[in-house]
Amino acid sequence: MRRVHEFSIAEALLAQVLRHAPTGAQVREVEIRVGALRGIEPEALQMSWEAVTHETAVAGCTLKMDLQPWTITCPECGRSWTSPIPFVDCTCGNTAPAPVGGDELDLVSMTVDEEET
Repeated sequence: MRRVHEFSIAEALLAQVLRHAPTGAQVREVEIRVGALRGIEPEALQMSWEAVTHETAVAGCTLKMDLQPWTITCPECGRSWTSPIPFVDCTCGNTAPAPVGGDELDLVSMTVDEEET
């Protein structure tokens, strides 16, 4: 089931956010970069994020996803381009260009409001 994949990613991401957030700060936004090879369904990850952060110190925090596209290279003509889907035909007529995607899943940034002391 795909949602199990995104749910475990959301749980791991929450652990990272809680580990790195300043003590007493309210986390407003979390930004991640996700490689195409991860096979993330954005809607499923968003729902999972909302579920794992519910009733936590991060509740209500916005999850911003930078989804990296596939890089497609045609071995026949040498053309290279990006695509949101891995299997596409090349304009030269080649029906099997090679898709390459990264497997990164990086916590890029957190926006926080710190409490006044």
